[in-house]
Amino acid sequence: VKASLFCPGSDLPGNKGYERKEAYKILTAHGERLATEDSFLRISISATAADSILQADGNKKELKHVHCLQLTSRATDRQDDHDTGSDAPIIETIAINEPNMSHKTAILAIIDKVKAFRPGLVDTVTAVGHRVVHGGDKFSESIVVTDHVLREIQSVSHLAPLHNPSNLEGIRIARDLFSEKVPNVAVFDTAFHASMPRFAYTYPLPKEYSEHGIRKYGFHGTSVKYVSQVTTHILKEMNKDASRMIIAHLGNGASVTAVVDGKGVDTSMEFTPLSGLMMGTRSGTIDPSIVTYASQQMGKTPAQVISDLNKLSGLYGITGGDNDMRIITERASNGDGDALLAIEMFVYTLSKYIAGFLVSCGGSIDALVFTAGIGEHSPLIRKLTIKKLSKLLGDMIVDKERNDNNGKFSGGIISASNSSCLAMVVPTDEEVMICKECEEFILHH
Repeated sequence: VKASLFCPGSDLPGNKGYERKEAYKILTAHGERLATEDSFLRISISATAADSILQADGNKKELKHVHCLQLTSRATDRQDDHDTGSDAPIIETIAINEPNMSHKTAILAIIDKVKAFRPGLVDTVTAVGHRVVHGGDKFSESIVVTDHVLREIQSVSHLAPLHNPSNLEGIRIARDLFSEKVPNVAVFDTAFHASMPRFAYTYPLPKEYSEHGIRKYGFHGTSVKYVSQVTTHILKEMNKDASRMIIAHLGNGASVTAVVDGKGVDTSMEFTPLSGLMMGTRSGTIDPSIVTYASQQMGKTPAQVISDLNKLSGLYGITGGDNDMRIITERASNGDGDALLAIEMFVYTLSKYIAGFLVSCGGSIDALVFTAGIGEHSPLIRKLTIKKLSKLLGDMIVDKERNDNNGKFSGGIISASNSSCLAMVVPTDEEVMICKECEEFILHH
């Protein structure tokens, strides 16, 4: 469950020609593996200004986002990266480990922490933002949740059965906990990809299929939107072009997205989160005939085969039970054949998608960006991938020291200084993007 709460605070002084909007007290929370023995909840609290400013332009004032403010614990390691002279926000991070924690328990824990942080703060909440994985073809942007919106999200939940039901549960709980005057804003992972051209999202199937909503949607959009904005800011600060990039979101779920002028033009994860790259427990794209063939030959129902493709395949299937790239890398270093094969397959499939999306970007790109768990923390996967793509990416070469440090001391850049196309590591932060979407809604509505 991912939910973001933020409340109005005190005014901050203007700075160097910029007039700050009022400060915000912001809370972000990230719960993982809820309702299992390994339930985990991370809560981060900030009482600093949001990262938007009002910039005077004659008599007109236009909202501009000048940088992306990290609101997780890693923010304490970095400075505010636009020139206002302020330090990075002070963050309090709380971790809660409780076996079989339900979504309601997690959200109530968040509320309790808000109450403990400052008495009366909950009563001043102005919005609750929710991540929703699949919006189908019904939602192309964030929207305030109504009973009708809930029904519409429910109607497409079969397209993301591992995600949407939990997203809906979180929304219903928050609506019960907060006043009707507090809007709940649904932020869709699929929304960023709504800009894909028709020829990219349409499947070569009879028209009746599209009438049932069968098309490419794309996922990880909240993450990709955030990373693309941060990457654009970094490149412009370096006086480099930032119009074309490929973003590889590599975690237990993984996808590659081609971004041109800030808009998604193609992506690897298509109709459901099962398609595309080889993933932690998901197969990625395979010949669809395998489903019926396996059903006939192995005595399984189609639903059982699909379940195997979602939960027992990918890295997990090839290694015989491991889907953590850190463990697989360690096994491979000790000569484990299954682990070596899994890494080779993962890198090969990833490289193929990146190479194909060069076409979507017009033949060349300004940056190849790695993000999410594997993307941010696996120098080996990045090195092997870039090596396969080097000739296609202007003789891109990995700088070993930069790559080994995950770009931490080189502004996120991990390629050698003479590389015409940059390779980068940009940490994602979906919670911040949800905050930004809520902020946009409040400012405009």
